[in-house]
Amino acid sequence: MKNKLIADAGSTKVEWALLKADGEVATSFVSDGLNVLLAHPDVVKKTFLEVSHRLPKDVKVEEVHYYGAGCATDEICSKTKEAIAEIWSDADISVASDLLGAARSLFGKRKGIACILGTGSNSCLYDGSVIVSQIPSLGYVLGDEGSGAALGKRLVSDTFKNQLPESIREKFLETYGLTLPSILDNIYRNPSPNKFLASLVPFLHDNLWNPYIYSLVLKELTKFVARNVAMYPGAHTLDLSFTGAIAFHFAKILREAAESLGYRVTSIAETPMEGLLEFHRH
Repeated sequence: MKNKLIADAGSTKVEWALLKADGEVATSFVSDGLNVLLAHPDVVKKTFLEVSHRLPKDVKVEEVHYYGAGCATDEICSKTKEAIAEIWSDADISVASDLLGAARSLFGKRKGIACILGTGSNSCLYDGSVIVSQIPSLGYVLGDEGSGAALGKRLVSDTFKNQLPESIREKFLETYGLTLPSILDNIYRNPSPNKFLASLVPFLHDNLWNPYIYSLVLKELTKFVARNVAMYPGAHTLDLSFTGAIAFHFAKILREAAESLGYRVTSIAETPMEGLLEFHRH
């Protein structure tokens, strides 16, 4: 086995791990989020250069496996591969979507439905090798059901349309120091409104004791299952697994949502990295 640099890149953060030929992890760390579809090429190159400076000098990178948000087309993957090659010119490089990374992490070489619930959401039908079918995410404007962005959007909307119980509404606005003008500014003038919306999700987690908040989360996670998982042929007969912060921190409600529609969640992981390390050891 060769020394392998593995990256799980999301819009909020990128997890890196350098796996040595003997199967041990030389180092692992987190860098700022990177979506190669949205980021300027100079930002992409700068990110990889900064990462190279954080790696141990005595372990040569012989392979790079980059699983990234925004790696949606062959053209984007090719450009990302070129940027990586500028830093690690002697390494064998593979670039794939964060969704394939999630599938390999969750299932290895087994078949199943792999789902990501983080800042955004996504899913696919994985045959143990490649993605064979994918219901498109459509992003936070048209889709991303069950994601941090979708939950945050619902919370903000219910707040200003007077749907929340008054005590919870006041607590939310006070906690984040929000006003209607500041909300609108963050949504419509912020370059990353999805990240802003997802940043409000801890309030939901901290207030799950309130029936309205619990119901809000349950409905949104049920919507994800109904509009994504249920669309795959034979979905009820397949293993269903999740990764991502939303899936992990709302695991109990996620399982309840899936079971209400006749599905059983096989596993939930906070991040894909541990599974990716295991996958690339073999």
